Amino acid sequence: MGKVIYLTFDDGPSRETVQILEVLSTYDAKAVFFAVGQNLAQQGDVARRIVAEGHVLANHTWNHADLTGLDDAGFDRELDETAALLARLGSHSTCVRPPYGSTDDGVERELVERGMHQVMWNVDTEDWTKPGVDHIVDRLLGVDSGDVILMHDGGTGRKQTAEALREALPELAERGYAFEVVPGC
Repeated sequence: MGKVIYLTFDDGPSRETVQILEVLSTYDAKAVFFAVGQNLAQQGDVARRIVAEGHVLANHTWNHADLTGLDDAGFDRELDETAALLARLGSHSTCVRPPYGSTDDGVERELVERGMHQVMWNVDTEDWTKPGVDHIVDRLLGVDSGDVILMHDGGTGRKQTAEALREALPELAERGYAFEVVPGC
C-alpha cells in the first residue's frame, strides 16, 4: 500500500471552500469537510459540490458548540439537526468532529448511541491562527503516512489555507502521497 494522508477541513462551508475545492481537484485529492450546520444552511450549493466531487461532508455541530457541556436536548439540537441537513444535502456520513477537539467519555457515549463516531486529528496546521502561508506549508510538509491533518475552510481569512495547499500538495504528491478520505467516513 502506498503513502496516504487524510486532509480534513473544519468550520465551513464558506466562500473560501470553493478555492480549496479547486486546489484539491487539481491534485485529485479527496478530503472530509466537517461542516457547521448554520453554515450549511447558508452554503447549500457549496455543500452539494463537496459531495458531488467525491469528498465527504460530515458533522461539526450546528453552532460549533463544545459538546462536553451539553445535555440530551443540546445534543439533539447540535448533532441531530446538523445530521438531518447533511442528509438533505446528500451526505450520509456518520463522522463527527467535536468542536475544539473537546471530548470526553460522555461525548463518546452520546455519539455511539446516535450511531456516530468521532474523528480527531494528529497534525494541526494551526491555520486557524492565521500564521502565514509558510507556516502552514511547513506543517503540511512535515506529515507522515496515515496522518489526519486539521485545517479550516470556515471562519474568516482562509485564503492562507488555500494558498498553502497550492504550494504543499504538489510537493506531497511528488513524494508519493495520496490524499484520501478518512476511513469510516
